[in-house]
Amino acid sequence: METIGEKLKSARTAKKLSIKDVVKQTNINPLYLNALEDEDFDKFPSETYLIGFLRSYSEFLKLDSEEIIQAYRGYKIGESVTPLEELTKSTKPTISMVLSNVSSKFNNVIFIAIVVISALLIYWGVRTLISSDVDTGGGDTVVKIKDQYKEKSIETKIGNIKNLYLQNNSGFILVYKNEAVQFLVDKTEVVFILKDISGQSVTIEFFPDKQVEKLELDMPRSIRIIKSMRDVTFTLKGLTENRAKILVKLDKKKLIEKKETAVSEINDTVKENVDVIAQNKKNLKIVFEAEFKQKSFIEIYLDGSMKKRGFIPGGSRERWEASEYIQVKIGNAGGIIPRINGKVYVFGKPGQVANKVITWKKDIKNPNLYHIVVNDW
Repeated sequence: METIGEKLKSARTAKKLSIKDVVKQTNINPLYLNALEDEDFDKFPSETYLIGFLRSYSEFLKLDSEEIIQAYRGYKIGESVTPLEELTKSTKPTISMVLSNVSSKFNNVIFIAIVVISALLIYWGVRTLISSDVDTGGGDTVVKIKDQYKEKSIETKIGNIKNLYLQNNSGFILVYKNEAVQFLVDKTEVVFILKDISGQSVTIEFFPDKQVEKLELDMPRSIRIIKSMRDVTFTLKGLTENRAKILVKLDKKKLIEKKETAVSEINDTVKENVDVIAQNKKNLKIVFEAEFKQKSFIEIYLDGSMKKRGFIPGGSRERWEASEYIQVKIGNAGGIIPRINGKVYVFGKPGQVANKVITWKKDIKNPNLYHIVVNDW
């Protein structure tokens, strides 16, 4: 069977395209294109970006993006074990040791039955991991957003939803008619759908406020996003009968002239990003910064992957990012100043050992509001 990288490379070569050709048409960094084909997944800043680029590249090559992403998840499950499971693993004999003892005491029929039952349990466990809501970039997201828009009496047909990842506050997206696009403006999630293509222009509609705008070919249009202190410039860079290429660029932050609104929004910007509003959990980000006042041991995991283990000298500064959770063990808790999404925390006194898990928790009253939660483990 072809691997993920082989499938991507085979599809590209079959279309007689070079990496440079793909870069011109998709604006994806050639470093990431080569990393996908070489299956060098460690080159990506986070798994969220990796899956986003994997989806965009496979769709560009006319491959089944969901099949490719599921294959990647299967690869990850086979390659690594979640550190939380390792850290909380029981000291009792392993399953393999128990099965070995059972096989030596009972006949082959009983042993085979136990193996079959274990295989079924593993199958359902893997299936649960794949179908969980950790990655909401698939069909579940489409259903949830459709339901939300239906509750707001917004009648529309959404065929698919794409995530747009902005690098240096800008990015391109290829979007078909009736497809929706999600991206972040600061802490606000923006969703728009390509409603219509007519001549040299397209019509897009923003949700959930039903804001409709028309884009002309190669004519930048600055649009104020509700609940955001920025204007966003949209430029139609190309189109066909049923697809458009749109450049999205975030403008510099602007204060709203109305006094009451400006005061409210300024207060929002000075808050630490420990509370985030997002319809898609995939867009969440945890930033952990550590200022080392004294020498300290640290062991840190980002979304289940170990990134650092060892002593860091005093006077150093470190920064890590994750999408879902961060696990950190600090040997000298009072010797560092930790910041989580800009907010300073205290993990302990000098010489104390701190073990923390930093993750997101959905608000009970507002399903789109998430809070940073720090717990011991």
